[in-house]
Amino acid sequence: MPNIVDDMVYFLERQEDGKFHIEGEYALSDLRNTVPGFGDRITLTIDGVGTSIAEVVGRYFVRHIEEASDSEWIAWFIIVQSIEPQEADDLFDVISVRYTNFVRASPPGQPPPVYEPVAPPKLPKSKRISHKMKDPDFWTPERKEAMRKKREARLARMAKLGIPDSD
Repeated sequence: MPNIVDDMVYFLERQEDGKFHIEGEYALSDLRNTVPGFGDRITLTIDGVGTSIAEVVGRYFVRHIEEASDSEWIAWFIIVQSIEPQEADDLFDVISVRYTNFVRASPPGQPPPVYEPVAPPKLPKSKRISHKMKDPDFWTPERKEAMRKKREARLARMAKLGIPDSD
């Protein structure tokens, strides 16, 4: 069976008529190979216009099998809902300043630098997942604290959604 993995992440929003509409399509590489999760906010700012913010309310990993052609298609679909937080205007101001500073920092006539993440070492799949975690230098006090904060934030989001802690 041919297996086709779609490198795109599709952002869908429910319209007033109840149907979903594709609000955006982004390559996984554009998202740094990270699929947005519940509660994440996707922000679009347009200079001189304003800000549009959507929150992730659903996330689907889709595996579609077509028996007639004996093929399989795999993709991510993210359901978003437009929101208007109180801080939207302040957020737009901060983003605009950071963008201006970022562009000014690059040499005239050249685009701002784009930094690509370093590729992980070529290891078998079973080793790829945990190679960093086995390195004692990986577990700095700062990293441990950051991981603790992320876990607490995730548990708080889960509590808001009524999802029990699995620990």
